[in-house]
Amino acid sequence: MNTRTFPLVIVDGNSMNPVLLNGDLLVYHGVNQKTVSNGTLIIFFQGQSGLAALDYMVRPIVVHRVIGVITQSDGTVYYRTKGDNNQFNDPALVRYDQVLGAPSDDLPVVGTLVLFLKSPQGLITLIAIAVFLYLNRYENLRVSDGRRKEFLAIIARMALNGEMGMRQFEEFKLAVDYGEELPTRFLKNPVHASLADWIKTGGLSAEWREESAKCPTCLAEATIIRGKKDYLLICPRCSNDVEALATPSLPDELSSEPIVKQKWSDGVARGVMALTLALNRLTRRKARPREDSGLAPN
Repeated sequence: MNTRTFPLVIVDGNSMNPVLLNGDLLVYHGVNQKTVSNGTLIIFFQGQSGLAALDYMVRPIVVHRVIGVITQSDGTVYYRTKGDNNQFNDPALVRYDQVLGAPSDDLPVVGTLVLFLKSPQGLITLIAIAVFLYLNRYENLRVSDGRRKEFLAIIARMALNGEMGMRQFEEFKLAVDYGEELPTRFLKNPVHASLADWIKTGGLSAEWREESAKCPTCLAEATIIRGKKDYLLICPRCSNDVEALATPSLPDELSSEPIVKQKWSDGVARGVMALTLALNRLTRRKARPREDSGLAPN
């Protein structure tokens, strides 16, 4: 980091040990470039290309101590520098306009990570991490796409078996394809809204399995897509019955959407309700022959 916009420099090397250590992050401030005194630590870039902005970006940045000041007859100031841990002086003089500033604060070890990333080992690590993240994302997309196709295969099987019409199948397919982008509050059909909400909460990306079930509303054959925390109930009859969707004739504890994301507690309660209704119907059927024959129970 070698610009005046961001006055930060990372020590790379051991030439200034023990004052500055490899990996230290230096914050520097500007100085009067022509009046730097002996013994001052300065931050400067080596060499000049004639373009100051280019020098700040590509020239090596050095942090060494001034050990001599040379003023030429034309007034140009040069500095002789040396690293505290070096045996010899720096081979080239530092022109005054090469000086960026002097250190004002030292943050030990903070720049070590940056130095590592600039090294060959660091570049290999970055490439490996990028490849891993890409492959992981690709695998997640592949798995998610596979589960989406499995879900659509269930709907396609219902359509081919005559359990639902092609129009219903196309509507389901649209909801699956665009469920994550669909604003559920604008969907008029509660079936589509429930399916879109289930997809947005990760229904297709999570692990699930298909099970047969009875619809708690019409007691027709239905399909449950059961996940770890919730499930999706699909009833072709109810989803095709517009009047049933629009008319809330059942009490709250018995009402059920044809396709809805349920919690396990709600599922158990609805299962008990469905079983109770089935037993009541069976009891009534057994009682009718006795009433028709005129026999009364003892």
